[in-house]
Amino acid sequence: MSRYFFLIVSVLVLLIMTLAPWAVPMREFDGTGYLLNPIGVINPQGLKLPEGLTFNWLGAAFGLWILLLLAASVALFLPNAETRARLLYILGGVGIAIFAIEALLFYQAVGAANDAAVAAGARRPPLRRFALSLGLYAGFFYSLGLLLLARMQLPAGLAFLVRFRGVVVPIVSLLLAVVVGAVVVAILRPGLGTQEVEGLGLRELIAGKLDLVTYTFQILFSPILSLTGLFTSLGFATPLIFTGLAVAFGFRAGMFNIGAPGQLTMGALFAMLAGVYLPLPGWLLLPVAIAAAALGGALWGGIVGWLKARFGANEVINTIMMNYIAASVLLFMIAANEYRFFGQTVRLPFKAEGFEGRSEEMQPGARIPLMINIIAPDSTFSWALPLAVVAGLGVYYGLRRLDLGRRLLFSLGAMVLGFVVGGFLPGFPVTISSALASQLLNGSFLIAILALLFYNFYLFRTSAGYELRATGLAPKAAEYAGVNLRRKMILAMVIAGALAGLAATHYVLGAGMDGTYRLKTAIPASVGFDGIAVALMGQNMPLGIFLSATLFGVLLAGGVSLNAQLGISNQIIQVLQALIILFIAVGGLLPRYFTDPLRAAQVETEAKAEQEARQAKSVAAGGD
Repeated sequence: MSRYFFLIVSVLVLLIMTLAPWAVPMREFDGTGYLLNPIGVINPQGLKLPEGLTFNWLGAAFGLWILLLLAASVALFLPNAETRARLLYILGGVGIAIFAIEALLFYQAVGAANDAAVAAGARRPPLRRFALSLGLYAGFFYSLGLLLLARMQLPAGLAFLVRFRGVVVPIVSLLLAVVVGAVVVAILRPGLGTQEVEGLGLRELIAGKLDLVTYTFQILFSPILSLTGLFTSLGFATPLIFTGLAVAFGFRAGMFNIGAPGQLTMGALFAMLAGVYLPLPGWLLLPVAIAAAALGGALWGGIVGWLKARFGANEVINTIMMNYIAASVLLFMIAANEYRFFGQTVRLPFKAEGFEGRSEEMQPGARIPLMINIIAPDSTFSWALPLAVVAGLGVYYGLRRLDLGRRLLFSLGAMVLGFVVGGFLPGFPVTISSALASQLLNGSFLIAILALLFYNFYLFRTSAGYELRATGLAPKAAEYAGVNLRRKMILAMVIAGALAGLAATHYVLGAGMDGTYRLKTAIPASVGFDGIAVALMGQNMPLGIFLSATLFGVLLAGGVSLNAQLGISNQIIQVLQALIILFIAVGGLLPRYFTDPLRAAQVETEAKAEQEARQAKSVAAGGD
């Protein structure tokens, strides 16, 4: 059955390579492009390439891909598994090599044409926004599929995939979400360059739709290709890391924390009160303000944990209700200065002058600097951060004989010392563009990295974390072993709330919302709900949470460009997030052994037994 499914996939790939554009050497700002295809150029708007620029290799490359597709289809029906695997490995490698050669030829031709035009006196290169397109990408991903399929032909191939199910399920869910999102975009929007053009055939219309889908996702993922875009993406990702950790921590303890928006809001209020009103010296004010943000979230989460432990109240309902209360408290404190109670006028000092609901500015000592100012203050690269990282890692791995607590303590001290010493070392001048200098990524990103490390060490390296995970997996067994379930419930929600509260440091102390160091009623507390998607896609693992938050940050940053260039609403990001959650909830539509730990263990056990049987048989054959 799987072989015939593979044949269907091969036919689909061939159809895509026949109809879709392979590359776009030039594209206008509105998305209209000159589409290259081995069957013939698709150019409904009559764009013109520079003279002498040709892509004659397209036809030969198409022939090679057809041969590769045929060879792979035949190889899968060979009787010997090892022969099948060997041929599929070779064909997959050949396919990747063909793709690399095609990409090299394309970019060399475009670069040569642009260089020639500039040398001839052109004010700017004539070929802009050029890129590979769906036809070539289809061949590349098909080749990767061949390599994976080759591994599946060997013994324990299925067990190999099941062993990495924590990665397989999110990736498959993401791919399915992209496919469904592509269908939505193709249905709702006309093909690029095909509007108001008469006489277009079916091939041109299909190519325009496929080009629209490809360019949409190229824009969405484009921030990873520039330093400015990467800073923007990490700025969006920073609060998502905190809220993703808050949701994941609750999941680990067997509790569904939907209260991250309220916990973030209370963290923002506490951070504002500390940052604006506490009369502390600058070196002490910022740590206290950060701790206040964690305290506000911890208090709000701890209330829910206590209600769960004391009365058995459902944490889902309680956290949702607490979100509304936190939003109301925020409005009460900074939406107005005066209120009437029982005929008396009460004046609050928290709202700044003006019509907008906002607080006073943070004191200078309570402000988290921008990352660009930490990395390169005054346009001079600083060794403070690199030396802090190297010192911390060196001490941690160099003191392996010590217990975990001492190693962490000494590593933290080494990081602080390295940061201080690195600040005195002479740096070197760097050029910082105005676009990069205006990015709102700030030092709260470093706090998010520390939160990830705390999550990893506490849950997976300490006995308290082991007890908490046991509480989430098997509460009755944990209680029988002596774990105080009520205390663990409260502790889990306190820590989860603190992690969500720390997200406020990005917005309030780091000016991550609009560049002002204030608390505003428009603080985007909804990122607390986005943390659910981050935790689910990250499989509640620290590295997975970081990667999934970064992915959503890239999509959010790309959504801004998508709206500007193609007029597609950045609400498509929310559609993708919802689809990812949906597909993860159904296990990526994969067999149950990818989602059921017992089935997965059975597959791995059977694979191990099969491998041992093969080894015993080969030893017996050698003895004879």
